[in-house]
Amino acid sequence: MQVNSTMKISVDKEYDGKYYVACCTNVPGCYVQSESSGSLNNDLQYALEVYLKNCVQRNQPFPNEQDRPVIDVRIRFEVLSSAQLIKIMKRYNYHVDYQDPTSVLLLNSEFPFNRIHIPNTEDISPLIIRRIFGRENTLVVGKPYLQLKTSAS
Repeated sequence: MQVNSTMKISVDKEYDGKYYVACCTNVPGCYVQSESSGSLNNDLQYALEVYLKNCVQRNQPFPNEQDRPVIDVRIRFEVLSSAQLIKIMKRYNYHVDYQDPTSVLLLNSEFPFNRIHIPNTEDISPLIIRRIFGRENTLVVGKPYLQLKTSAS
């Protein structure tokens, strides 16, 4: 699979400048991160291949942006590894369906069309965590510039 013009690619640089995060906004739950923007395209292409291969193996259509998983849970963390995120996601019926040294693909047991691809790392970008759980449900502690801002009324 080639990342092409029909894919809506979103690239963001983390607030502290440590990681670049990329996803295809029309492929729900597929995230990658890198310390350099140069490798993001290859990383994203590989993630999409893992995602597509899983769909084909399960004889399921490739999802569209309306199939985005919704996980309405509050999460507070300082640093979150893929292993820790896997443990959290198990509580919400996700299990590891594919894993290699760079990638983890989680699949929802109750809704097998819901997949989440994350990097296999000791430090998942807070931007990815916010995309999975939603900005309003995510609080990064120990990094004041990443915390959610609230206004006093």
